Amino acid sequence: MGHWQARVAPPWSLDAWRAQARQAWCAAIAPEALDWLAGDEASLIAAPAVEQAPAQRPAPHVPKGFLALAMQVLCHREPQRFALLYRLLWRLASGERGLLGRVTDPDVHRALRLAQAVRRDVHKMKAFVRFRELPGQADAFVAWFEPEHWIVDRVAPFFARRFAGMRWCLLTPYRSAAWDGAQLQYGPGAQRAAAPGEDPGEALWQTYYAHIFNPARLNPRMMRQEMPQKYWHLLPEAQLLPQLIGQAGARVQAMTERQWQPPKRRIGKPPA
Repeated sequence: MGHWQARVAPPWSLDAWRAQARQAWCAAIAPEALDWLAGDEASLIAAPAVEQAPAQRPAPHVPKGFLALAMQVLCHREPQRFALLYRLLWRLASGERGLLGRVTDPDVHRALRLAQAVRRDVHKMKAFVRFRELPGQADAFVAWFEPEHWIVDRVAPFFARRFAGMRWCLLTPYRSAAWDGAQLQYGPGAQRAAAPGEDPGEALWQTYYAHIFNPARLNPRMMRQEMPQKYWHLLPEAQLLPQLIGQAGARVQAMTERQWQPPKRRIGKPPA
């Protein structure tokens, strides 16, 4: 059995992986005979590309749920994700129609874990991206974020819908996305220095955050779980957290010791 190569570029693209996987399946190339490469990754062995393999059978039929799962798994940085998905495709197309429902299957379990990690990263990006206004440019904003996985293409449309009325650019180390109010475009990665520092609105936001902070509901362990400390440098309000956390105990004590006072204003009865 000879070996073949399949290249996925960009490495998070469902369309790119799908085209290579379809070609390999139609050529009856078994999972163990296929070496997957990401982007412009160099190969360690000399092997022909799957495009050169002659087709021997029609394209595979897989459940819609598999494509939805594959779209998420491909955004993970796990190097073996291409091979994992092709094994699942091979098994589904070979007759294991209920495979995805068997969550204890090693391949299915692994794919679900990768997809879960990607969804978590997407959630963190939506929650912790902060756009800062560019100095000297009206209604133009830039944000910096360092995602764990290849998720810019998944998250950028969300920001385009949420901030449709302003021009913005989202920068990450591997990819950027820009919205001009009408069209979303993608570009290469950038450096952290390309994003602006503090803008004038951040002081107002910090004042508001400090005002609404409730020390009685503070749970540092849960807070760090939902807002990991590695994201704090991106959040203006996070600069206040050490001080707010340090003062929480004294503030709660003062609240409990404060003597109860009746309300100073009463709402009158409505006229009959």
